[in-house]
Amino acid sequence: MPLSRPGPFGDLDPSGVTTLTQLAALLRQCRVRAGNPSLRDIERLGEKRGHVLPRSTVNGVLTGRRGPRRDLLLALLDAFGVPDGDRAAWTNAWERAVAGQPAEVIADPEEAPDIWRFPPDEPVMITCGRIPESAAGNFGPSDPRDPDYVDLLTYADPDALVHLFGHIRALNPENDVRFARTDELQTADYTSHLVVVGGSDFNELTRDMFSALHLPAKISVRMDETDWLGVEVLDGDEPRRFSPVRDDAYGTGKQILHEDVILFFRGVNPLDRRRTITICAGGYARGTLAAARCLTDPVLGPANQAYLRGRVGDNQHFGFVARAFVIDRVVAPPDLTNPEHRLYEWTRPE
Repeated sequence: MPLSRPGPFGDLDPSGVTTLTQLAALLRQCRVRAGNPSLRDIERLGEKRGHVLPRSTVNGVLTGRRGPRRDLLLALLDAFGVPDGDRAAWTNAWERAVAGQPAEVIADPEEAPDIWRFPPDEPVMITCGRIPESAAGNFGPSDPRDPDYVDLLTYADPDALVHLFGHIRALNPENDVRFARTDELQTADYTSHLVVVGGSDFNELTRDMFSALHLPAKISVRMDETDWLGVEVLDGDEPRRFSPVRDDAYGTGKQILHEDVILFFRGVNPLDRRRTITICAGGYARGTLAAARCLTDPVLGPANQAYLRGRVGDNQHFGFVARAFVIDRVVAPPDLTNPEHRLYEWTRPE
């Protein structure tokens, strides 16, 4: 029987709910009738009532991707202002919806956050450098008027860029997630959560940020006259250098890349301290892809993120240098739990 009691929630009947999708749809109606508060406001409403309602967790519940725990459901109902007298019907609906669901489908408000999950409704800009005009013709038509012109072929690190865009977009459905070359960025883009892709050779923003953020590491610029390539870190009084491993073991006449040195950094965006900046870079494009995949890989990603959480704690400024491997042209990100893969780490209170 539909609830007949007057009020903004009186006609919402959870008695027919049998699936998480139906439960999520009804909770979204509650949200609308509560004035359609943003996820940030829901989190704040929860805090006022003594509940933990992380935005990312609530977003997963409201979209139906995750099922709420019983205490999380009750906290949401309280935040939306659903009367106490309706709670029994809602908890019965919850029991039917979660019955038989695997444990990993049920959202835990204390679950560890993914490093690539950003606060809902906040913009994310992923950016990489541009292939030099002198080299652009090697990858396809360089004239934008050519019928076969492909704009993405002007991006210096399209593999890493597309990988991160898909991953970040999937994790942040309520965010405006976009990508652009550094030469296309507008003033407002610099105040987004910036994700800077690529080393210092084609991406001038990477070079500028090394200086602006006072990082204890830098990547050499790859040019014909460069006498050394790799990552240099300031460790005490003496700088330390880590170089990629290449050779011509296969007799092709070309240098084969076996190992690259990658750098990952996360910190506070110096242009807008409400936002973050992340740098994923390698000496070569293969290394940059490994840096992008280091925390997204379905096998190594969770373990690498857990390792980082244990090392950096509450620090908002941290980074690491590690070795990535290229095996038969397949890029393998580093395993941060393996000390042989880690080369250098740092954290700094922000």
